Amino acid sequence: METTKKSLIIATITSKNQITIPKAIRQKLDVHTNDQLSFEETAEGEIVIKKKANDDFWQVVKEHSETYTIPSESEIDWGSDLGGEVIDE
Repeated sequence: METTKKSLIIATITSKNQITIPKAIRQKLDVHTNDQLSFEETAEGEIVIKKKANDDFWQVVKEHSETYTIPSESEIDWGSDLGGEVIDE
């Protein structure tokens, strides 16, 4: 029988019922400022914490435009016109 060792990370709840999510957990969940977390209870009574998917379309567009390069040209250059085309006379 194989056993797996799990790490134990502890955080403290403040008097205002707030908690700082430890760095190791933030990295594992890939959460950043303004991300949302969901808390789901399983049938066994355990609480599962997940990063909520971003549903804001324009926020996703903004994040992608900052992450990926976008060509600076506003129009694709298809090359020069040939000039002798005859289209439906």
